[in-house]
Amino acid sequence: METFLEKAAEHIFRKHTTQQLSGICIVIPSRRGVLYFKQALANQANAPFLAPDVLAIDDFVMFTTGLKQIDPVSLLFELYDVFKEIDPQVVFERFMTWAPTLLNDFDKIDQYLVDPKKLFGFMTEAKALERWKMQLGESQRDKLKSTDRTDKYFKLFENIYEVYQKLQIRLREKGLVYRGMAYRELAEHIPAYMLDNPLHKKYYFVGFNALSNAEEKIIRTLLKRKDGDDFFAETLWDSDTYYLLNKDQKAGNWLRSYKSGDGLPDNLPLFNNEWNWSEDALLKGHKNIQIIGVANASMQAKIAGELYTQWSQKDKTAHQKPTPTAIVLGDENLLVPVMNSLGSDITNLNITMGLSLKSSMLFTLIDAMFEMQRNLVEFKNAEGEAIRIPKFSYRQVVRVLNHPFIRRYETLNYPEQAPPQEQDITEEVINPIRQTLREITSLNKVFLSSKELLEMGKGDKLFNIIFRYWNQKPKEAVKQFYELIDVLREVYRERQDAVETEYLYQFYLILQRMEMILAERGDSVTIKSFKTFLFELIKQTKIPFESETDQTLQIMGMLETRTLDFERLIILSVNEGILPQGKRQNTLIPYEALSDPQFNLPTHNHADAVMAYHFFRLLQRAKEVVLVHVLPSDTYGAGEKSRFILQLEHELKHLNKNLTITENNIQFEVNIPTEQQETGLSITKTDDIVTLLQNDIAERGIYPSHLNQYIDCSMKYYFNRVAGIAQEEEVAEKLASDSFGNWIHKTLENIDKEFTEKGGIIQKQEMERVYQNLNSYLKTAFEQTNPGLRMTEGMNYILYQVGETIVRKFLKFQLENEPYPVELLDAEKTLKVALSVEVEGKAIPLKIAGRIDRIDRIHGKTIRVIDYKTGMVKAEELTIKSEDLDEKLLLDSKNGKLRQLWLYKYMVLKRMLSERGLTIRGKKLLPHDNKVVSGIYSFRNVEEGLLEQDLHFAEDESLEQFLVASEHQIARFVKMLLDPNQPFVRTEDREICKLCDFVRICGR
Repeated sequence: METFLEKAAEHIFRKHTTQQLSGICIVIPSRRGVLYFKQALANQANAPFLAPDVLAIDDFVMFTTGLKQIDPVSLLFELYDVFKEIDPQVVFERFMTWAPTLLNDFDKIDQYLVDPKKLFGFMTEAKALERWKMQLGESQRDKLKSTDRTDKYFKLFENIYEVYQKLQIRLREKGLVYRGMAYRELAEHIPAYMLDNPLHKKYYFVGFNALSNAEEKIIRTLLKRKDGDDFFAETLWDSDTYYLLNKDQKAGNWLRSYKSGDGLPDNLPLFNNEWNWSEDALLKGHKNIQIIGVANASMQAKIAGELYTQWSQKDKTAHQKPTPTAIVLGDENLLVPVMNSLGSDITNLNITMGLSLKSSMLFTLIDAMFEMQRNLVEFKNAEGEAIRIPKFSYRQVVRVLNHPFIRRYETLNYPEQAPPQEQDITEEVINPIRQTLREITSLNKVFLSSKELLEMGKGDKLFNIIFRYWNQKPKEAVKQFYELIDVLREVYRERQDAVETEYLYQFYLILQRMEMILAERGDSVTIKSFKTFLFELIKQTKIPFESETDQTLQIMGMLETRTLDFERLIILSVNEGILPQGKRQNTLIPYEALSDPQFNLPTHNHADAVMAYHFFRLLQRAKEVVLVHVLPSDTYGAGEKSRFILQLEHELKHLNKNLTITENNIQFEVNIPTEQQETGLSITKTDDIVTLLQNDIAERGIYPSHLNQYIDCSMKYYFNRVAGIAQEEEVAEKLASDSFGNWIHKTLENIDKEFTEKGGIIQKQEMERVYQNLNSYLKTAFEQTNPGLRMTEGMNYILYQVGETIVRKFLKFQLENEPYPVELLDAEKTLKVALSVEVEGKAIPLKIAGRIDRIDRIHGKTIRVIDYKTGMVKAEELTIKSEDLDEKLLLDSKNGKLRQLWLYKYMVLKRMLSERGLTIRGKKLLPHDNKVVSGIYSFRNVEEGLLEQDLHFAEDESLEQFLVASEHQIARFVKMLLDPNQPFVRTEDREICKLCDFVRICGR
């Protein structure tokens, strides 16, 4: 396959002797094309020769004019200074939201040689209203004029011409230009720069399309001039008859006009003797095109990696030289996924595009540090005045400490040590990073001061760097970032990660640039401005990938493919909205101004046509092409496949009989199990597990919560009691439902314990005192159960008021309904009962245990075993018919509260009837002198009083009969628990899964 650049190189080499070549200049659209052309030209000769100047168009303009291009950030500052002269009230942060777009418009205006005074005058309010007056009524025009946003928009453009002029004057005084300025300068002064004292004898413009007005004027002026019989310039075009002759095909819009002269100045075509060149590759060439649809964007990288591996293997099997291949990224965000999807054996590749620093992991660390610094926590002092104190949010602290860069530092400085040998016992090195993360969670530290974090760091140098306040001073931030780079550079020197090290180096260069800006502008740059500019620099910075140009595989963006050809192509993201981009435009100039014939600036239609040319030109000489697009999906929000694919399928396929198009959709292979299969997930009870369970119930015991957990979902019981997986601890910023319940329980526990310490007899007047001082009890309990949380604002304040209302209502009910005096026996009492049950002829020792919220006695003979519930409980939940006991007591998950009260009552009676009896706080409780009841106080159903459980195994049963029947049911449960033929399985009730701590582990 002869590429376009090889053809151009052969043409130029044939027209000149090797001595003449050094005096010519070849101009090509892109720098990548320059490298390929030089190689193609070198291949034409058998002996060395002095090469011509081969320049990309931007380099050609700067080289010819001798001007120096200003860097983007300096240009933004220059523009800001100009605006400050005109409008001293301009806010820097707002300015930055539209300034880059405005500079892009200035660049476009100059490249297209537009009269800026006319354009900005066209966009002023008076002119706009004049144009719109036929469409708007009087009231609408008045409304339009009074709109604040509209006023600001028009005010901007009323001053913009002055800004444009002053910016150009400032730059020229400093000997600087932006890109468009240089193009306009050359286009308007071609004789002075190129004709009066020419640097070259001839110019070749190779592979251009969609020229700007400035480019067109430069080329046209040179084309008109002759040096003897030879023209001073020549144009070489890369076109195909498919889009050149088809007037409906946007890809050929400009080339058709350049060839015919239609619409051009004086109707003169943009070439001299003949049109070089047009081919029939798309209409007659043999091509195999695969169109592949995938479910999501990330799958595209996998497809590209797999296809290239297959092609490479095919070349090896055929013992042929590797075929030139390009993976073209419609979406440049796919660069890293594509790199990671290529096999480790694929090293012969070149990446044309740069890797954006903003998409790096280092940027996420920088961003997290800025977020961490911007927190000011507001507290109120005793006088009610708001005081703002700088504190770090736990979210950002955790984000920073868990960042991959910091984890690498941690791995290097605090490696996990193997247990020391007995003869070499060393002091354990405390890892301050892990220790800090644990303390934040265990102490529920929502906000942390710099001092706290430095103390937690125990002198670690990283803590001393990242947890210092900047005090709103950009220079402090720069200093901190320099120190961070020094620390991380050591980490990556050990690790030898080239990409990560390059990230650090590029960030170091950015900091140097920012340091210069801060030195120039002193304290006028705020921390917000500093962040804005730093992030703008990061956005513009790309890590270059450099290698030889003749690599087998090229990874590039669509614009980098200009003038290049490949036999094999994989183009990703061939979707509408990406290829082409659609109607998105980065401009402040309205469409009506862009499209007005007197300005004729590029619109989205222009961009679509440019992309169409790049796409079809790239396909011209390719033999194998794979076009990958993302299938439409509500989940991923992908658009339809590109119109370019539709043109291939419905037009080109019928015009070229040598074209083979196949289409496939690739989906993830997902086996969706049936409900029966899904709930069939199970874990078999091995002999080791059964032994573990026996030891567990004998030593730690069976709590009511464990019993309920097994009945609700035995898989949940397995994760908790067998696998020992603890619930993940999290820092709570607001009162969660479980924390709310803990707070209410702790409040009542503190009240009850105060009574027990005073003898346990509760008189009504004592309860009235508690009622009057309830706020102090609530506040103390809140601080005990929710350290770090503030109860005075937001949702916490609302929930605090709800909690206060609940407890106050409960205490009021007790004041009005309790038979005082009440004898409070104990609060938060843990009871354990040892027993042995027979299972399959074998005695199994176990314990029944539970933590009871309150045990009291009324009327001197009724012992009440009480549990508090903050949620709603109804009386019918605590009763069960005797005939339903065997079926529902140990099988129905809805009877959890009843089972809890049953076991509480069982434990109290079992202990009372034992030889030792039950003694609580020195008081021996005898079974036949006391009646035992167990019940629940539901705080959402307080008016119903104590809801007693109603569970009887038989009518008029004795205490002994109750205990025997209870132990029979306990034996049934132990048999189920230890039965190796009953595996641990997931519940079929999805409602139970909603609040389960292990829902992600089990696959639900």
